[in-house]
Amino acid sequence: MNEHGQHKVKSQFDEAAQQYDQQRKMLIPCFDDFYRISVSLASSATSSPILLDLGAGTGLFSSLMMQKYPDANLTLIDLSEKMLDIAKVRFKGSTNVTYIVDDYTNFISPEKYDIIISSLSIHHLTDADKQTLYKNIYLHLKPSGIFINAD
Repeated sequence: MNEHGQHKVKSQFDEAAQQYDQQRKMLIPCFDDFYRISVSLASSATSSPILLDLGAGTGLFSSLMMQKYPDANLTLIDLSEKMLDIAKVRFKGSTNVTYIVDDYTNFISPEKYDIIISSLSIHHLTDADKQTLYKNIYLHLKPSGIFINAD
């Protein structure tokens, strides 16, 4: 994503951060099913999977994954620091959560993940950025890893 596009998206989500979860509940038909089905797709050979949430926002999707995998190690990445501030409140007291304020499109990590998730975020990207992202996701997944894009 170019710098202008990043700034625009960051500004929009910074402004919406406080009301974001409530807005999702109002705007997404069958909100509970949307997330329940997405979480049900997650599978891991371990009870403490290493999980990456792309465009994590307030950490809503990650928090639901934590209900399934309470011992998961989470990395939440989002362009909006204010969204991640809300996630920090949501996960207060959790020592197994890492927060990264950055554009996840070009995110490179030495870590390999059991589960990579994203919810209502990737649709904001250009087609070229999506191609880059999908290649990076593949490179970051463990051989038995799974990617779930709830959109």
